[in-house]
Amino acid sequence: MSGVSARNDMTGHPDDGDHSPSAGDLRVILVGRTGLDQTLRRDRRIEVIRARTPMDAIGELSDPIDGQSPTRTIVIMAPDTEPSPDELPGFVQGLRIVDPHVRVARVDGDGSPPYDAIVHRGADADDLRLVFDQSLAQPEQEAPPEAAPPEEPGFGPSAIETMEFATDLAPLEMITRGRDPLEACMELIRQRMGRPDVRYVPTDGTTTHGNPLAGCAEVRLGETPVGLLVLEGPAPADTELEALTQHARWLGAWIRLSEQQRALRLGAFTDSLTGAWNRRYFERYGAAAIEQARAARQTLTVLYFDIDDFKTYNDRYGYDEGDQILTETVRMMRSVVRPSDRVCRIGGDEFAVIFFEPQGPRRPDSQPPESIYDIAKRFQRQICEHRFPKLGGLAQDTLTISGGLATYPWDGVDADSLRRRASELAIESKRQGKNVITLGPGAERVCSRPDPS
Repeated sequence: MSGVSARNDMTGHPDDGDHSPSAGDLRVILVGRTGLDQTLRRDRRIEVIRARTPMDAIGELSDPIDGQSPTRTIVIMAPDTEPSPDELPGFVQGLRIVDPHVRVARVDGDGSPPYDAIVHRGADADDLRLVFDQSLAQPEQEAPPEAAPPEEPGFGPSAIETMEFATDLAPLEMITRGRDPLEACMELIRQRMGRPDVRYVPTDGTTTHGNPLAGCAEVRLGETPVGLLVLEGPAPADTELEALTQHARWLGAWIRLSEQQRALRLGAFTDSLTGAWNRRYFERYGAAAIEQARAARQTLTVLYFDIDDFKTYNDRYGYDEGDQILTETVRMMRSVVRPSDRVCRIGGDEFAVIFFEPQGPRRPDSQPPESIYDIAKRFQRQICEHRFPKLGGLAQDTLTISGGLATYPWDGVDADSLRRRASELAIESKRQGKNVITLGPGAERVCSRPDPS
């Protein structure tokens, strides 16, 4: 039998051996139109993620869905989204910085370095497992000199090797956790230069300083100056000025990566139409908030609601007007909630709001669900009274919401069970004639429900 090498055609199964790993054994990130989605999604042991661009793929790799996501990952590129030959090595290197063991493959065509394999459109989950296992079993192959990422002027491989930049994981860990890497970068710069007096001074993005003789070097994002690295102590030697300039370029690269990752994270958790948080964020924030509530013996409440007869408005006035209603709904909801609450669009015209105050209620004599019910009713009145210009007077007194309130720990023990319980209560509200908000037993347990009139 001819074996399947690390860089080869993934066309068939081996004649022997068992390739049936346990559940959740492989994570596959598909970039562009690979044609593999339907085949791979049939295997429940595979976590399949779609990414529109190479940059999205790096963001998805650094930000697993949850702690149960498989640790073995293959990124598969479609020809229509493949970076240019000059950019491809840098893209693959970026993936390997996030996960040194990630495998990178291309659909059809040439699977030579820096790719690890070529994938045919008929490949299935077992093919991917096979190439992953065999490529890891082989020693890493050095990329040819021309495959190295482009260098920035004055900051070549010798400087990187001398200062061991490639082994610094602290800034990367901060970025992948959604935190600012600046302080971690500055600590590394101080250690490398042996100068505890190095500090970063942000600028307004327009003023150019950067006079090495004055003991400072400019930090740039592309052509835009964003700050200065400054030596505040004794006059620096020429070698220290050179190192300061190199570190300024290095710091600029980390700041640029941090901003790109922040934008990716925001895009991954935000509804692009309304600006509300999305369902993925609801699940993550809800899980974290419930853990905090459990530890502090606090309550947490979820309001689930949708717009009554929303389909009628879409059909009568068009989807553009429907989009305006959804966007305005989020704006009005945000105007009445507290800073610690989260407004999320679950899908269509369905929304979920997480009411949680980590520091407890603002007034010591109030119970959180009681004030939450008041907030929900005030929002409900706003929707009824609001005029949407393109709808004329029709929206007044006819645009309504139906919802349900479910409270941790009595109505549910996690974000998903609270959402489902609140959704059931919202359905009950519709059965009562719509324009109703129904409380679950948990919410009723901790507060006296106000008079609905």
